[in-house]
Amino acid sequence: MGLHCIIGENVRIGRNVVMGNMCIIEDGVTIGDDVRMDHFCVIGKGARIGDRCVLRSHIELRSDTVMGTDCYVDSGVLSSGKNIIGNKVTLRYNAIIARGCQISDDVYICPQVMTNNLDHTGKEVGGAHIGKGCFIGTNSTIGAGITLASKSVIGSKAMVTRSIEEAGVYMGVPAKWVRAL
Repeated sequence: MGLHCIIGENVRIGRNVVMGNMCIIEDGVTIGDDVRMDHFCVIGKGARIGDRCVLRSHIELRSDTVMGTDCYVDSGVLSSGKNIIGNKVTLRYNAIIARGCQISDDVYICPQVMTNNLDHTGKEVGGAHIGKGCFIGTNSTIGAGITLASKSVIGSKAMVTRSIEEAGVYMGVPAKWVRAL
């Protein structure tokens, strides 16, 4: 365990966990076996991190975030909480995962992707539902309540404003179907 870490009550930490300096683990967190957590991570109340995950530095996973096994979370990733993140998910640096997002297994989210959970009036309508095996390109934005079909590919800088029901490649603002996979 690193220096100056704060560990809350009723925290369960698995075997062979490596934790960097100045991490904050709030009450009721569960961390699986063989997890590597670098410096300055904040893990919110009731969060669960599965086995063999790697969390780089300066990550915030707010309350009740649930992460599967074998995930990689790069530096600067922020989760607003109450998210479900599947197995073998990669979240690259500075991605923002809005409250209530559900990310299926084998998803790759590139740097600086932003999800949203508010409609145009500021009303919370829920986070995105990202299907299994999706790839979301750098600087893309996924709107509130959007569903992405499994194996969808979202091009860099795309803005997804409507649910995608058929796997394919989508690009542009707003994102439009470009080709089948």
